[in-house]
Amino acid sequence: MLKDALAAAMLIATVFSARPSQETQPAWAIKFEECLVADVFKGKPAAPTFSSSKLKNYRTVISEAARKGPNFAGHYTVAEWGCGSGCVSMAIVDAASGRVWGGPVKTLSLPLPADVNGRNYQGLVYQKRSRLLIVDGCPNEENRRCGTYYYEFKDGLSTLLRMDLAPGKPR
Repeated sequence: MLKDALAAAMLIATVFSARPSQETQPAWAIKFEECLVADVFKGKPAAPTFSSSKLKNYRTVISEAARKGPNFAGHYTVAEWGCGSGCVSMAIVDAASGRVWGGPVKTLSLPLPADVNGRNYQGLVYQKRSRLLIVDGCPNEENRRCGTYYYEFKDGLSTLLRMDLAPGKPR
């Protein structure tokens, strides 16, 4: 009898642990569809050309990302790399010209949910067919500025469309 109960408990544990996570994307204030691009670059991406000596320090990771082709705003590639535990840095590469830009933030920290009101930050969120770049976390590692920032990237410029700071954060 004890064997049967143990087997049943193990079966139940296996079934519940094998279920996929039900976690979904947050309900963003601005939708990707609001910033759609008309065309997506098709062809061999240009090699990155660096005008910033600081970004040249990351040329390997930026070049590897650029070789994969556009993943953002039709003809751009967002290259991401870690900058420590719970931190990401970025650059944006034009697949047609190879021009490299720094992103709207130098670094983005993603605090643990227990650190900031139990919120799960998503980091950098973008889509191939949209100019919308969502920066969800703490820009430039400033914990007092954690929240969700919505940028439109167009012609090499990131324009802040909206920011929603985490509750209790100064503006």
